[in-house]
Amino acid sequence: MSFSRIKVSENATRQLSTLKGRLKVTPNFICRMALCTSLEETGSPNPDQYDQDGQEFNRYTLTGQYDPLFSALVREKLARDELDIDEYFDEQYRAHLNRGIASLFGRVKGMGDLVDLVG
Repeated sequence: MSFSRIKVSENATRQLSTLKGRLKVTPNFICRMALCTSLEETGSPNPDQYDQDGQEFNRYTLTGQYDPLFSALVREKLARDELDIDEYFDEQYRAHLNRGIASLFGRVKGMGDLVDLVG
């Protein structure tokens, strides 16, 4: 594990709060969904688009016992996007999390939307 703490943007923090209210689930669950949502998208997010002025999380708290799985998914995405894993892992992990939160915020208005996304 290359980093243990992760800060999302100020905007992502607001969006997480809204999603938590809409869905009545924890930010950890939302962040797991967000990461997967971003990893499905084409291309890599630009880390420079996301400030680090928002909420800070312990990475293991976000991913729990599945941290090795989420890390492997990010590494696989980096390899597919032909980015050096050691050099870009931390910043791409954070960027994918931010991009995924924004994507969920725009697509999910209630639990039904989340179910449709997974189904």
